[in-house]
Amino acid sequence: MKRYTLFLLLFCALTLAGTAANAQDNRSHDRRENVEAAKIAFLTEKMELTAEQSQKFWPIYNEYEAKRRELMKSYRHGYRKDVETLSEQEAKARIDEMFNTREKELALEKEYASKYQRVLSNRQLINLYRGERQFTKMLLKRLDHDHKKMNQ
Repeated sequence: MKRYTLFLLLFCALTLAGTAANAQDNRSHDRRENVEAAKIAFLTEKMELTAEQSQKFWPIYNEYEAKRRELMKSYRHGYRKDVETLSEQEAKARIDEMFNTREKELALEKEYASKYQRVLSNRQLINLYRGERQFTKMLLKRLDHDHKKMNQ
């Protein structure tokens, strides 16, 4: 009987832990989706996109973002080692890789700028880049405000 009770308690504890972790994942996913939706609305307004332009632009932009995320993910993947423990040769390799990644990111941005220009005017493209920076600043301010509010 004790075994059964212990098993039941352990099962309940694991189920609750899994449910809590899943709820955290869901909140994180929902938050990410909300940020993405806000970004789309913000940039659409900044660029003054027509419905036809939106329909053509957003799939291209999403493709660019996915490729950029993958590039950054691959760059960050190998850099978990503490800087203090790197040899000079490893530090040099890390710096070289950083510049390689920046060059790849610039090449990707140029490639997609030409794709965007098939849908957007040059003015709208400039507003896209400005809007991305403005949105990031706004998001960081919001996060900072929320962090300060939580610590009061």
